[in-house]
Amino acid sequence: MKATKERINHTDGIITISDENSTIGYCRYDPSGTIEYLFVNPAFRRRGYAASMLRIVETRLGTALRFSPPISPLGQHVVDAYARRHPAVTGDDAGDTPLPGRDRGRTIRAAC
Repeated sequence: MKATKERINHTDGIITISDENSTIGYCRYDPSGTIEYLFVNPAFRRRGYAASMLRIVETRLGTALRFSPPISPLGQHVVDAYARRHPAVTGDDAGDTPLPGRDRGRTIRAAC
């Protein structure tokens, strides 16, 4: 099987990761750091693509991220993992302390 090279395309507010055959994942965000949509192709999940896209957004914007409603069950795992890595922003106990935007449902529109 021939190895394929992944490409990251980053335009204002949108990140896509693809190889020569398919879209691996994409992320849409606004300038304030709100993640509006995050998706990773099921064939590529659990390989760090969602976390990579979130790091790209954080680096580009220089701010902690928020997640926009609604949330999928798989997306909740991404939000919880983000909260565990950012206790200064989300509180020491990510399970009990709201993320920014919790009043709107602590959510991410995602299938990661």
